[in-house]
Amino acid sequence: MTIEYRQITIAERRRFSSAVEQGFGKHYTPTHDAFCLDNKLLSPDMTMCAFDDGEIVGTTGAYQFESAVPGGAIIKNAGITAVTVSATHRRRNILTNMMQRLLKQERDKGQVVASLWASESIIYGRFGYGVAIQHEAIKVDTTRAELKHMPAIPGRVRYVDIHEARQIFPAAWDAAVRYHVGIPKRSDDQWDRSMIESSSQSDWGQPWFVVYEEDGEPLGYAIYYLKELGIFAGQSSGLINADMVIYSNPASHAALWNHLLNIDLYDQLTAWRQPVDDSLPWMLADQRQLERKPYDGIWYRIMDVEEALNARTYMTEGNLVIQIEDAFIPEWGGRFELDGGPDGVICGPTTKTPSITLTTESLAAIYLGGANTYTMQKAGRAEEHTSGSIALFDRMLTTPKTPWCPLMF
Repeated sequence: MTIEYRQITIAERRRFSSAVEQGFGKHYTPTHDAFCLDNKLLSPDMTMCAFDDGEIVGTTGAYQFESAVPGGAIIKNAGITAVTVSATHRRRNILTNMMQRLLKQERDKGQVVASLWASESIIYGRFGYGVAIQHEAIKVDTTRAELKHMPAIPGRVRYVDIHEARQIFPAAWDAAVRYHVGIPKRSDDQWDRSMIESSSQSDWGQPWFVVYEEDGEPLGYAIYYLKELGIFAGQSSGLINADMVIYSNPASHAALWNHLLNIDLYDQLTAWRQPVDDSLPWMLADQRQLERKPYDGIWYRIMDVEEALNARTYMTEGNLVIQIEDAFIPEWGGRFELDGGPDGVICGPTTKTPSITLTTESLAAIYLGGANTYTMQKAGRAEEHTSGSIALFDRMLTTPKTPWCPLMF
């Protein structure tokens, strides 16, 4: 078997999408508008695929994103997507070969990091990815849950239809990008694709859209679904699925959750992709009415260590020499001297003795502040060579809020 690795051509775009959907157990049946947007969002030069005698047997792709790092700087971020290998070609090293080629292709374009949402979490550590943003899934009994503590809410929540949502939600998203670390900017094409998905009929029916505004300025929104679960003892039983809750200040956060917890006739509320430092538990009168389940959210892959460390700022001043070991693409590792603080940073290659040694996947996990180096050390994923270096690095990396990314594409 000889496998060819290359980008798809324009003529192969529909076959590519069919192969991707097949990899996730689905059939590709897009509308004309959705197909055209797919072509614009993920053009052939953003793909890297495997071909066996002309047949597409493996797919990968990378959206072009920009996202904020601690300190507010915006970096180029390759949003890895469409990762599949045909069931007929498993365990032949195809994914490894595609991923290595895709990452090198994206670094050549100037992308500093790569990020993805993993369908299978066991896969990506061996390619140098680390869990940079953790999430929580939650479940609430709304008949017992009550918000006891809330900040002042000067604005209001109101319903909007899908057409108005398309017009005003982007402004609320942009406000959230500025408020959080880790949320990528979204293009008009990405918004159009998102609205097509929201308007599609599903097992949950049509979504409801609400926006939170202050003086007419949208600062948050929620997209949720309602499903009746049956009638028992004369009472309705139903589920609220909060698919998306986007906020950009404490008031928008409190107002949207207050709305979701007070929808009549539905006594269960579920949501996922919640930040691990969410203030919702601390607003409830009884935290036991909230079930929480943590899980891996967004995985990062540092492709340019020097550029990544130079891009963000650091909470305290410090100077360290960091050895990065990259087992997947060794030439991307090396030894770097980091001299930085709140007002700026200088990072570059060095031959000095290292203070700390980290794997590239461990660096990805701590880069945005979602984990710390001391935890990596306890897990055997970081080594301290100079006493006090790990404590110093953790003080430098500390962020006021943990990173969050509810949606990439």
